[in-house]
Amino acid sequence: MKKKMNVNQTLMITIGISAVLVAVGIITADTGIVGNAIILSAFIISSPILFVRYKKFREFKEMEEKFPVFLRDLIESLRAGLPLHKAILSANKISYGSLSNEVKKMSSQISWNMPVDKVLGQFADRVKSSKKLNSGVQVIRESYLSGGNVVSTMDSIATSHIALLDAEKERSSALGQYVIVMYAISLIVIAIVVGINKIMVPIFSLSQQSGFAESGFAISNPCNACTGIECGVCAGYDLTAHVFKIDPQSPSAYYTSLFFFMSIIQSIFSGLVAGQISEGSLVAGFRHSLILASITFGTFSILVRVGLLGA
Repeated sequence: MKKKMNVNQTLMITIGISAVLVAVGIITADTGIVGNAIILSAFIISSPILFVRYKKFREFKEMEEKFPVFLRDLIESLRAGLPLHKAILSANKISYGSLSNEVKKMSSQISWNMPVDKVLGQFADRVKSSKKLNSGVQVIRESYLSGGNVVSTMDSIATSHIALLDAEKERSSALGQYVIVMYAISLIVIAIVVGINKIMVPIFSLSQQSGFAESGFAISNPCNACTGIECGVCAGYDLTAHVFKIDPQSPSAYYTSLFFFMSIIQSIFSGLVAGQISEGSLVAGFRHSLILASITFGTFSILVRVGLLGA
C-alpha cells in the first residue's frame, strides 16, 4: 500500500507541475510557449509512470533470475533433514536481490505459525505478474499438499527455469542487433523527411511562383481552407508550427507538422517493437519509445532551427 501511495503522490505532483506550466503558457498568450508547455507536461506526467512500470518489470526479471538459486538452497536444506518451513526460515539469511523481500515475507508468515501451503499460495499471488514464478510456486505448493517428493519437484523446476532463462538470454543476444535497426529506422525516417523538404517542397513552391498553380502542381497549406472536423486536426498542426516557430499559414508549416507527427508515431511503435524483440515485453519497449520520441523531437527542433526543415 505504501508503494501505491508513493506512486499516486508522484503522479499528483507531476500533474500539479504540468498544470502550472500550461497556466504560465496561457498567461503569456504565446501559442509557441503553450505548445512547448503541453509537450513538456506530457513528458513530465508520463516519465514517472513509465519509470515505475519499468522498474517493476526489472524487479520481476531479477526475481526470475534468483528463483533457481533460492530453490537450490531450499533443496540443500531439505536434503540436510530440515522441514520445508525451517528451510524457508534458513533461506531468509541469504541475499536474493529483489526476491529477498518475498523470502522475508514468507519467513515472517511462517514465524506467525501460518501454514506453509498458505504461505506458498500467497507468494504465488504476489508474483502472478510473472508466469514463470507463479506457475513454479503453484507446482511446489501442490506437490507439498499431495505429499509428493518436494525435493525432486523443486529440482525439476529449478532446472527448467534455468533452461528458460538461458534460452531468453540467447534470444536477446541474437535479436539485439534488431534493436539497433529500430533506432536506425527512426533516424532514416527523419533523413527522408529532410530530403523531401529540401527537394520536393522547393520544386512545388517554384512551380507555384512560375504560374503552374493553375495546373495543380503547386503546393499549399490545406489547413488554410479547412472546414468542419478537419479544423480540429489542423489545430494540432497549427500548435506544432508555433512550437517550432514556423508561420502557421505557410505550406511548410503544414508539411513539417505532418512529418513531425508521422515521425513521432513511428518512433513510439519502433520503441515498442524494440522492447518486444529484446526483452519480450512491451513494458520494456516504453523506455525505447520515450528515448526515440525525445530524439525525434530534439532532432526536429534542431533541423528547424538550422533551416533544414520548415524553411
